[in-house]
Amino acid sequence: MKDPNSALTKSSDANNKVSETQSNQNRFTRRRFLISATSAVALGIAGGMYWSGRWEYIVIHHSAGNFGNIEFLQKVHRQRQAGDPIDAIPYHFVIGNGNGMGLGEIASDWRKENNIWGAHVSGRNSERNFLGLGICMIGNFEKTPVKEQQYQALVRLCRKLMKQYNIPVENISGHGLTEGEMTLCPGKYFPMQRLISEIS
Repeated sequence: MKDPNSALTKSSDANNKVSETQSNQNRFTRRRFLISATSAVALGIAGGMYWSGRWEYIVIHHSAGNFGNIEFLQKVHRQRQAGDPIDAIPYHFVIGNGNGMGLGEIASDWRKENNIWGAHVSGRNSERNFLGLGICMIGNFEKTPVKEQQYQALVRLCRKLMKQYNIPVENISGHGLTEGEMTLCPGKYFPMQRLISEIS
């Protein structure tokens, strides 16, 4: 006699595999749509040269947690903004603190690769989402200072982006120090004045 529980288990496994496949297909479809739409909009606005070189601002963030990497931030973004068609981190760059990523390691996902607008500040500053590069430092700088190696990686990245996109130092700000934003990010221990001084 066949074990009915075995049949149920096989059916459950099959359903899980179908669900996982559909989820992956949905993400792939959304990503493909966004890339196509982004390319179309870019060409429609002012051509591909403008789209990839349009950046005018840099906004610095902290993750507010001691652990982080691209995959973790993607998961958090999906949970917080489940309806967002852009299946990516809300920032363009992440700098590791040695817990989840290497200390000072810089990473990015397909948001920056395809020069898609950010989702790192509120709707009160939509221009800084569309024209601003978001950099997220892993860590909670309301509680602890930035590690020096991580900070130096940020300095190097800011200098590189400023030169590459001709971004003036006055267009670089911390998230909560941006006019109209109401947040403690990137934290009271983040050395914003030191950063501005060293990249000026």
